[in-house]
Amino acid sequence: MKESFIPGFVKEKRKISIDRLFLSLKDPLYRNSLFLLLGRLLNVGMGFLFWLIAARLYPTGEVGIATALITSLGLIVFISSLGFNFSLIRYININVKENVLSTSIIITTVAAAIVAIAYLVIVNNVLHSISILQKTGYALFFFITVVVNSVFFMSGEAFKALRDTRDFFLQNLALAIRVPLLLPFVFMGNFGIFGAIGVTYMISTVFSLHLLLKRANIIPKIDKEYLKESFTFSSGNYVSNLLYESPALMMPTIILSLLGEEEAALYYIAYSVSNLIWIAPMAISTSLFVEGSYGEGIKRNLIRSGVVVFILLIPSILIVYIFGSTILQIFGEDYVEALSLLHILVLSSFFVVLHNFFVPVLNIQMKVKELMKVNFIRFSLLLGLSYVLLGEYGVVGFGYAWMLSYMVLTLVMLRISWREGWICIGKNK
Repeated sequence: MKESFIPGFVKEKRKISIDRLFLSLKDPLYRNSLFLLLGRLLNVGMGFLFWLIAARLYPTGEVGIATALITSLGLIVFISSLGFNFSLIRYININVKENVLSTSIIITTVAAAIVAIAYLVIVNNVLHSISILQKTGYALFFFITVVVNSVFFMSGEAFKALRDTRDFFLQNLALAIRVPLLLPFVFMGNFGIFGAIGVTYMISTVFSLHLLLKRANIIPKIDKEYLKESFTFSSGNYVSNLLYESPALMMPTIILSLLGEEEAALYYIAYSVSNLIWIAPMAISTSLFVEGSYGEGIKRNLIRSGVVVFILLIPSILIVYIFGSTILQIFGEDYVEALSLLHILVLSSFFVVLHNFFVPVLNIQMKVKELMKVNFIRFSLLLGLSYVLLGEYGVVGFGYAWMLSYMVLTLVMLRISWREGWICIGKNK
């Protein structure tokens, strides 16, 4: 349609819409949410492509072992974070940023090294299903990967804390090199997938530090005042975050031990695909926490964030649910067996999103004890129900455990919200 045939009021409306779009991008909540969303979309998209190629290059059993190694890596990094990923965001605006950054990165890096050594000792004596790490060369590579991954993770949290989500996006862009690295590592067999991940983190960490040092100096010093001030918040969030993250990170190893390598691979691929739906809610939830920590209005941002999330969530659920079989088939015919699990995980997304938005509200309000209670209930239900239902229903049992856990959590969160006066069900105003 030529410009001359467009009515004046349509032109004006279009101009207003474009102006509103640019105005929205000046809003820190939307701007940071956008870059967080783009970063996570890129990361998950590259992860999707990574596992797609890995599933084609490696047998299902080797993929199962690789998922156990990679999730163990993630678990160690979360254990060694000690809650500083939350304290970075909450305290960087009220303390000297160089002290907060330096202290957080130094302590978590040392902790990662200690936990990695402890894990390798356990593998050598107990976890014989990951016996490949009993070889010295592989164990050393795993140790180095843990340490650099810890620095990479904390650098990403620093970008969020500094409201520098553009560099967070660039950091995730660097992770894309893991995809082409799959090919030269095929000769390593079941360690090849992890080898590609390890080298990627080594390169990406150097790049991340380069970006971070442009924004702030990292000094070899630990700020005791910051440690003292943030201890309650850090330790509470550490326990809470560990309770939250550990079930999903432990699950491939649990399924590997209970059901075998193929079932572990089916779980991981289905869980990874379902994560596509949760990218936007997680990005906006993180941005909500960041903006709340800078003193922005919680209620207003919560309403705006909620509207955006549900607009994105509903079509995402429909697409993955309807085309789930086609998506899984891309990885290989064997992975279509995970369709029932994928459907259950997809349908649980509404409950998952409610939890994801409840967490930043509790953190902004400094209600760490309540957050710990919520995540302890989730941890206990998810692991307990999974152990029982995996034996009864196979890998689909995890889906049942996931859905039931989040349904119970929703009731718990409603109860807390009612008690705090955030909702007025059954109360006189």
